[in-house]
Amino acid sequence: MPFSWHQDSGFIDYPHRPYLTCWIALDDMTKANGTVYLLPYSRAGTRDVVNHTRDEESNDLVGYFGRDPGDPVIVPAGSIACFSSTLFHRSGANTTDRVRRVYVAQYSAEPILSEDGSQPLRLAEPLLVEGNRVVS
Repeated sequence: MPFSWHQDSGFIDYPHRPYLTCWIALDDMTKANGTVYLLPYSRAGTRDVVNHTRDEESNDLVGYFGRDPGDPVIVPAGSIACFSSTLFHRSGANTTDRVRRVYVAQYSAEPILSEDGSQPLRLAEPLLVEGNRVVS
């Protein structure tokens, strides 16, 4: 299935500093296998986080409703696309008979916390605490 236009920061319910998303291609990326599409700020019209609306059919949170198709990231396996959590992006449908695999790592200068502020959100792992490397 395709994934609708969104900002990663649109999934965080409180004000926060933008963070970095590293989208790592584990397979060659093509339009046919549903690569990610990026919408440059100059064409999106904003660098700010906008309110996202839940799509009733897909359950996606959607933040951009314009007609700009964005720029597809057509890259070989091993490539990395890095972008801000405020950049609009989407993915296309995979119309091939093969899986399209990516690994996504995100880095933030401050903790992204659960709604009650008691713990890191989702699978977050601290790398630095008060400037010191965390040893597991």
